[in-house]
Amino acid sequence: MKKTALALTLILALLLSLMIGVQFVKSISTTIVVPDDYSTIQEAIDNAVEGDTVYVKKGVYLENPVVNKSISLVGEDRDSTVIDVTAGLKVQSNNVTIAGFTIYDGYDGISLATNYCNISGNKITNTTHGIIVFGYENSISGNIFESIGLSSAIQLNFANRNLISGNYIVSCVEGIQIWQNSNNNTIRENTITNCQETAISFQYSNDNPVVGNNISLSGLGTSIYGSNNNSISNNNYFNNTVQFSAKEDYYLSFGHNRSVNIINENYWSDYDGTDSDGDGIGDTTYIIDAYNADHYPLIKPVVVPELPDGADNNGSDKSEPFPTTVVVGSIVAVAAVVGLGLLVYFKKRRR
Repeated sequence: MKKTALALTLILALLLSLMIGVQFVKSISTTIVVPDDYSTIQEAIDNAVEGDTVYVKKGVYLENPVVNKSISLVGEDRDSTVIDVTAGLKVQSNNVTIAGFTIYDGYDGISLATNYCNISGNKITNTTHGIIVFGYENSISGNIFESIGLSSAIQLNFANRNLISGNYIVSCVEGIQIWQNSNNNTIRENTITNCQETAISFQYSNDNPVVGNNISLSGLGTSIYGSNNNSISNNNYFNNTVQFSAKEDYYLSFGHNRSVNIINENYWSDYDGTDSDGDGIGDTTYIIDAYNADHYPLIKPVVVPELPDGADNNGSDKSEPFPTTVVVGSIVAVAAVVGLGLLVYFKKRRR
């Protein structure tokens, strides 16, 4: 009887472990490799499930991927994993990660109409628009934007509580546009240089902190229009044709009040004041216009970490190229159930 009981216990444990192991495998994300598993990025996305990683090897892919499920889309190497788009890459699901690609030659680089997404370590170049964001609590960080030809590198529209940080924007028509009721977004430690028009612009957007950015060699450093309570501090304004502007005559003609924002402790390359007490703050106010001024201009530039060419060039360090997690998880599940069966058996023997 004891041998029979032991055999039954072991068989039951094995069956349960197999059942749990199968369920466990299904619940853990896997990695799909392009072009090994599927020849195109879109095929891989279509065959992925929520939580999977689509890992794309080096190469040039002529397609316009649509990411319509919560997955990670990761390129092997930013400079060598190129998506040559026409319309652009579209993100249509929450909780998506896009990292490690060069996106080239399309109307949009990336359009994002979702929430909780992470777009990092990419290069977007020679597109009409860079990244357009509709949504909230997304992170756009550590990307390079170059030669965005018609509009801005990053545009926020009806977008709230997003983080725009550590991006390098060069030779674009515009840098970062905070437009159309985009509120409570943080614009931090970006380097924006050589924009033909405006480096950072506000339009009908409030409560956005803009801190620690390098803004240089552009037509207009920052513009404000119909926007209030934005905090603009600890930024460097280097040699822009116009450092800062808040021309709102047309807006005021409709009976609106003039915008009121916090402009404080920025460095202005054309500031010619002195610092008699050596506290790093200029003795006199930096005048922008009759209604706007920086009362505490910095004497020295703020140290802002720039994104060097090649930094964050794949974004894939944290991703597994193959699903080893599934194998380990299954082994753990089997061991746990078999152990439970043996524990029950030995307790019965003691009785």
